Amino acid sequence: MNAPLEPNAKATPLPNDLGQRIEALRADLMKISARISDDMSEGIEKAAHQVGRAGRDARATASNAVIRHPLTAVGIAAGVGLVLGMMARKG
Repeated sequence: MNAPLEPNAKATPLPNDLGQRIEALRADLMKISARISDDMSEGIEKAAHQVGRAGRDARATASNAVIRHPLTAVGIAAGVGLVLGMMARKG
């Protein structure tokens, strides 16, 4: 009928136990921080690779267009040069 009192599982932790918990949390935070840093570095590397590939593709496309249509490329370059020259002269 009268059950013996059991210690409360959520009793105030002892100072030593609290220090151990803080150290465990600190260690967990360091692991999480390292993992996030690694993931971000990997993402940045992938993005840089994609940007580099896109730049190489654009350069190849422009080079191929000039090779296929050399007179058009010269005409466009001359037109852009003329417009820039006129703008510089008036400005």
